[in-house]
Amino acid sequence: MTDIVIAILAIALLFVGLPIALLRARDVILRRRRSPESLRAARRAYERRISEPDWACVSRQLQRRVPEALRDLYADVALVTSRDLRYSRDHSISSFEALDQQAIVDATSWLGFEALVLATTDGGDAIYLRAGSSEMDTLYLTYHDGGDTKVFAESVATMLRVLRPAHVQAD
Repeated sequence: MTDIVIAILAIALLFVGLPIALLRARDVILRRRRSPESLRAARRAYERRISEPDWACVSRQLQRRVPEALRDLYADVALVTSRDLRYSRDHSISSFEALDQQAIVDATSWLGFEALVLATTDGGDAIYLRAGSSEMDTLYLTYHDGGDTKVFAESVATMLRVLRPAHVQAD
């Protein structure tokens, strides 16, 4: 009888205790990686990248001149480093994306086509300008879970007009 109890305890330890111990160890490691100092450093790196767009790279990606409203948007560092901006009744902008070569490569592989991703929604969907010399400055939204695409804003200028008052109210 004691052999059965010992076997049951050993099995319980193996299937319950070991996973709990592994999860606790993982949490400790992740907590160290996410120390306040590392979070602040990551935030500073993000703000530095987002405040220094590579306009030549953006122009090459778009295959046309960079819209002036896009330059104005990224010149407002307080706005583009903000999080969770309410854009409309249906959409919020979770964060803006850096505009550099690495961000463009990442976005192209993510979307599967040539575009300039400016931001992501609270649902993780891409807000972008299509590439092409004949494309307008219309902003599109593609849902990652179904691939549906719709117009997010008629232009970057329109989006900027909506966001600036919303950003001021949020402060």
